[in-house]
Amino acid sequence: MMNVIELAQKLIQFDSVTPKGADSLDFIQKYLEDLGFNIQRLPFGSVDNLFARKGNDNPHLMFVGHVDVVPTGDGWKHPPFAGVVENNILYGRGAADMKGAIAAFLAALADIQHKGSISVLLTTDEEGPAKDGIAKIIPWLESNNHIPDFALVGEPTSVHTLGDTIKNGRRGSISFDIVVHGRQGHVAYPHLAQNAANPLVMLLQNLTSHPLDEGAKDFDPSNLEIVKMNMPNDVYNIIPGVSSASINIRFNSLHNFKNLEERINLEALKVKAQYGPCEISVTALPSAEPFITHSEGWMQKVSKAVEAETGSYPQYSTSGGTSDARFIQKICPVLELGLLNKTAHHVDEHIPIADLVSLQKIYQRIFQE
Repeated sequence: MMNVIELAQKLIQFDSVTPKGADSLDFIQKYLEDLGFNIQRLPFGSVDNLFARKGNDNPHLMFVGHVDVVPTGDGWKHPPFAGVVENNILYGRGAADMKGAIAAFLAALADIQHKGSISVLLTTDEEGPAKDGIAKIIPWLESNNHIPDFALVGEPTSVHTLGDTIKNGRRGSISFDIVVHGRQGHVAYPHLAQNAANPLVMLLQNLTSHPLDEGAKDFDPSNLEIVKMNMPNDVYNIIPGVSSASINIRFNSLHNFKNLEERINLEALKVKAQYGPCEISVTALPSAEPFITHSEGWMQKVSKAVEAETGSYPQYSTSGGTSDARFIQKICPVLELGLLNKTAHHVDEHIPIADLVSLQKIYQRIFQE
């Protein structure tokens, strides 16, 4: 069997930018089959997924992860898919997010005896639309009697030192596409046109001028960010007849999809009332509702495993972006625990080898619990 370093290097060496990843899953399938796991490949659309389980008894612990990675970018010290180790640091796209954690879990499986059953659920769709990955597998788990008692997601949650932070929830996420239709015209005759940029600018100003809230129990404040702006105008003497923008809101438990949509539409109506003949359309794109895990027993088991290995008890957090935990939380208590997140998605993404080895030991301690 490969050790955890070799496993991480091997996984990094697969170019698995979303939605690629079948080669990675082929390798993992063979590894798990050698350990006695039963394997199911679950393709949906262009996305390949893998579910593996060993044992049928309870408790059932499921590890959830993704082998897909974001694009590499330019300027790497080492080739992004080489898995180079230099000065006890492992470099490569996915080292932190999250092939390193997958390697640690796979290595932990080879060296431990456990009660109950363990499963591994991997997708190639987490960094992309996330429509044909874990979201599609949840109904399959339910209909095939594979609902876990607990789930662990290997996202990079650590901030300063390995294991210092466990994610026990996440804020929600919703995006909005906003399109303003005015009337195109000559810049010298503004009274004969309706500039589509002006209502859009006012609407965005109104939306960003006041905070959504000051935070909620267990959650950071919600935030609204402008992520796109566009006016299809290539010249300087035309007043634009169309403008558009997109915003994203990361929101806490004080909000939900419905009231945020109502809020954005209300602001759009106020601006439209000021600008008369313009038309403003708002399209809501909901992604995830906020959630939090309150399973004290599961939280203590994971936290004590971290403390036994690192000497420090972790803190709980719901900060950061979304993850596949948003789907898993619908069927069982879920926590996220993984490597340092400071270089995730960066050029020269890397992790200390010592952290990789320690994470394997933490996962082994969780098995023992």
